[in-house]
Amino acid sequence: MKERNWNGIWIKVLAAALSAKMVVLVAMLFNFHSGLVFFEDEASAASKSKKASSSLENDIEQQCNPELLSLLRTKMAKLDEREDQLQKKEEDLRLLQKDIQEKIKQLKELQQKLEGPVKKRRFEEEARLQHLAGVYSSMDPVRAAALLDKLDEETVTKLFAIMKSKKVAKILANMSPEKAAGISQRLYGKDDEEY
Repeated sequence: MKERNWNGIWIKVLAAALSAKMVVLVAMLFNFHSGLVFFEDEASAASKSKKASSSLENDIEQQCNPELLSLLRTKMAKLDEREDQLQKKEEDLRLLQKDIQEKIKQLKELQQKLEGPVKKRRFEEEARLQHLAGVYSSMDPVRAAALLDKLDEETVTKLFAIMKSKKVAKILANMSPEKAAGISQRLYGKDDEEY
């Protein structure tokens, strides 16, 4: 992609340089043939310049090597064609970039729409979990252990992660040893499957 960009730039530079050389050559030949003209009005000067330029081009064509002239015309045609192709590709890239930016905008809007309900649900779940942890914290540890023994380990682990350590220790001491061991492993960060 970078190589194409440099090629396009070099082609444009070469085309501009060639055009500038042609203008200088035309001006030099025009001045040589007609001499310096002073005090002419702009309209007649422009008219003479066009005629001189046209006749000069004819003179150059007649004096120039036909093969070289043909080669130059071929090169210029190829340069013009290449420039047209590059301009079309640039336009295509601009359209593609605009399309991509529009899709990114749409995806961001969709992401915001989807994140709203998810965040709300998480917030509600955390609020319920906080409330439940408060309920079990205020209970007698023996009674809390009996109820928590019947819940799944994941839920109990989430509740214990919120509760104070002293309260968790009293409840764990009153739970079944297997359940207490599984929950302890989860609190420590390891699942039963690892053992």
